[in-house]
Amino acid sequence: MRLYVDGYISCLRDNNLVEAYLIHRLEEEVFRFLRDPSNFELAIPQTQVERDYY
Repeated sequence: MRLYVDGYISCLRDNNLVEAYLIHRLEEEVFRFLRDPSNFELAIPQTQVERDYY
């Protein structure tokens, strides 16, 4: 994922279509997202409790 982001940001820099400060801001946001382990935790589904009505 990091390689993809690095390539994407590199292309943005090479094309000069986006302001440099916006690219830097995007880069910081992406790296903050990648460093946060809570973004990659799997949600544990809550199982339904089977009730025995018989």
